[in-house]
Amino acid sequence: MVQPLAATEPRIIGRYHVLGLLGSGGMGRVLLGIGPDGRFVAIKQVHPHLLGEHEYRARFRREVTASTRVSGAFTAPVVDFDVDSGNPWLASVFVVGVSLDTVISEFGPLPPPAVLALAAGLAVALQDIHRVGLVHRDLKPANVMLTANGPRVIDFGIAQMTESPGGLTETGSTLGSPAYMSPEQASSETVTAASDMFSLGSLLVMATTGQSPFAGQSLAYTLFSIVHIEPDLERVPPELREIVSACLHKDPRQRPTPAQLLNRIGWLPEGTASWPVPVQQAIQRQEDSLASLTADPLATQIFSRNGSAQTGATGFATRRAGGTAGRRRLRRNVLLSVMLTMILVAAGLTWISLSSSPSQPDAAGSLLTRLRTADTCAWLRQAMQGSVPPESGWPADMSTWKWSQDWIWGCQAATTGQSLVVTPGADITTLHPTGRTVGGLPLLVRDDNAPPTSCERAVNLSAPEQNWGIKVQLNRASSCDFAEKILAALLPTRESPPQTADSHSLAEVDPCGLTTHDELNALVGPLASSDPVQDAHSCQWQGSASVKLELHLADSSYPAVQSPVDLDNGIRVYTAGYPVDALCALFYPYRTVEFEREIVVVTLDGRDGDHDKLCTATKSLLQSVIGRLPKPS
Repeated sequence: MVQPLAATEPRIIGRYHVLGLLGSGGMGRVLLGIGPDGRFVAIKQVHPHLLGEHEYRARFRREVTASTRVSGAFTAPVVDFDVDSGNPWLASVFVVGVSLDTVISEFGPLPPPAVLALAAGLAVALQDIHRVGLVHRDLKPANVMLTANGPRVIDFGIAQMTESPGGLTETGSTLGSPAYMSPEQASSETVTAASDMFSLGSLLVMATTGQSPFAGQSLAYTLFSIVHIEPDLERVPPELREIVSACLHKDPRQRPTPAQLLNRIGWLPEGTASWPVPVQQAIQRQEDSLASLTADPLATQIFSRNGSAQTGATGFATRRAGGTAGRRRLRRNVLLSVMLTMILVAAGLTWISLSSSPSQPDAAGSLLTRLRTADTCAWLRQAMQGSVPPESGWPADMSTWKWSQDWIWGCQAATTGQSLVVTPGADITTLHPTGRTVGGLPLLVRDDNAPPTSCERAVNLSAPEQNWGIKVQLNRASSCDFAEKILAALLPTRESPPQTADSHSLAEVDPCGLTTHDELNALVGPLASSDPVQDAHSCQWQGSASVKLELHLADSSYPAVQSPVDLDNGIRVYTAGYPVDALCALFYPYRTVEFEREIVVVTLDGRDGDHDKLCTATKSLLQSVIGRLPKPS
């Protein structure tokens, strides 16, 4: 059941209107919302009291990164997120369905044909998950939804990236649900994709018998059984026993891959009902409830711009849909939208809101988060695969492109004397329009009269009062056509670029979230505006002094001459080498990775201000900012 929100809770998250609470757990809660396009979404948030713990924010960031990498018929893709806000969130559109644990508790175990359909759907889902280098690590009945169109795998909260197994999911961790762990998870050993197959075997036993094959009276006994005791499969129907026992092999090397499991299952008979009639009826009741609520204006609750609720026949559903015929169209469109998209995280809906959209934050904020956390090198490979023109001077075989992150949060490559740098979320203040377009957006350049051997091309993707976008720099090229081709190739996927796996990097931090309006007001106020001018990795505020906060990637020796300054808490920072009376700049070396150093730079420009006073304020602000940084790896 959807629970109403408290009067003090926000009704807007990102660009979504929040309708109520779907459920809550130890780490966070899930809210029901609706987007400007009419799609319903499940919005997951970390509990506010946990946000001060780096572990939970990093785990949530890992979940977002994992979820955005997976897309398949039997998984639940993410439609929007913001991991750098004060209260980070993750939104998925939902379809009507019932969780597997609810089905078993309310309707009993599934019959063999339904279990085979479940096994086939989950094998395809795991194939999609493993294909992008992930291990789910928490496959259990509560994380599987049964829908009219098959099962859906949800919740990537502790998914592991197999190419980057450190951090929260490193060897020695036993994150997961005990009864559905693999032996290697229970023993705190290295986890691979084969671990998900063991969990799948345990889940299938639960689905067909109503009991986990390993759950015991204590956690210790459960873990011991998983590692050392062969499960009793006598209650598993003979036609399922072979595929289940193969998945439950103690040696991960002996377990089938998802593809091998699909081969064992074979083709399912056409027309086989996936779920028992009571489960289908439960799903249908939810569809009918949703349809009747969206078609009946008297049951539609409207939120005004100030968050107050109104109900009545003059509500949005009647006005916008245009009477009885319009309500029928609205009912059909909403159902189609819901049935074609993803997750229902709680059974049943008691009320739905279709409000006249209150003013929504611009979607550019969420896009900037995606660009900030993009794996730019992987994105370039993906965008340019198979489309590199011979005349560009670059090899058509993308595997030979040697990308490296030795530019500020971008991706740089070099070949045959040319160099290329692509920077998402870059400051484009110094660029101007050409009158031409690329990807439907105005093309920006630094100087139309510059020689073609030095090219800067960009598009503006930012909200008003900001100047950031995607920038391509191409040097020593015979023409700038290749730079524009790269922009054209990147733009179609700008909403969903591949994401980085390093949750400790400053590249993923929103610089505007490292200080507060009140804090800045006290130092250099009054601020001209509470909305800073920003790009992906810097923010600037205007008060009695101009305040700039930048997160940089620099050479490990930067700067060549360092003048140390000790903050009040003993942390050592350094002057950034600006010998100007009216300006003070300090930088903090956050961490060094190989030959690069991630740094935080705070600059106060007082124009005609007192240098000592400016530096005192700069030290105070930098000390506060350092306290809000994630712990470096």
